[in-house]
Amino acid sequence: MKSMNQLARSHRVPVHPVADVTSLNQQAAYDINDIFKSLRAVFPTFRLTFPDDESLRVGKKVWVKTLLEGKITSLSQIAVGMRRARASGDFMPSAGKFAEWCRPTAEDLGLPSREAAYAEAIGNLGQIITAKWSHAAVFEAVKITTCYTLKNSAERDSRALFYRNYAVMIDRLMHGEILSAVVPKAITAVPEFRAAPPEVERDYLDQLKRKVGLL
Repeated sequence: MKSMNQLARSHRVPVHPVADVTSLNQQAAYDINDIFKSLRAVFPTFRLTFPDDESLRVGKKVWVKTLLEGKITSLSQIAVGMRRARASGDFMPSAGKFAEWCRPTAEDLGLPSREAAYAEAIGNLGQIITAKWSHAAVFEAVKITTCYTLKNSAERDSRALFYRNYAVMIDRLMHGEILSAVVPKAITAVPEFRAAPPEVERDYLDQLKRKVGLL
């Protein structure tokens, strides 16, 4: 099987300007030609999307870049995408849509759905250490979300944060990573409080005093 660098050269994909795509090329385990052969067999509209050699060449270029930038780099991910493609109907997907199909859900990996995982998390809050968890991914998502957040935050907020952390665990499983690694915190919409410099505070107090006639 060709390496992704060989594939990129054969289809004139300009990989050198984008460093992260170049590094992904070295990790990818699939051949875009094989993907397109499978898509041609599944979708009758494939030839309408790529009616000639030039459109096919450009299409392969776009698909390679889209899949690699989406970190779709393994045969197992492609297998998930092709399974969804076969069940989708007759219309040829865009590269972006196929990349979405390649990202497995919890159910694809034999894990509880995110809704079921959240319900399990809430149900086990009083016995987080002794509870029998359906999967380590659920337990790790609870630890990262924290019991305090699950107990005290509005359900909408705690559910969204748990879903995000559970999705990270699923992605790690797909890539064979260790589940207990530290997960970066989600960006919060609430700005961090920082005290104003003393001179700013004095100016502000002076303005208030002027307004009430104390200066």
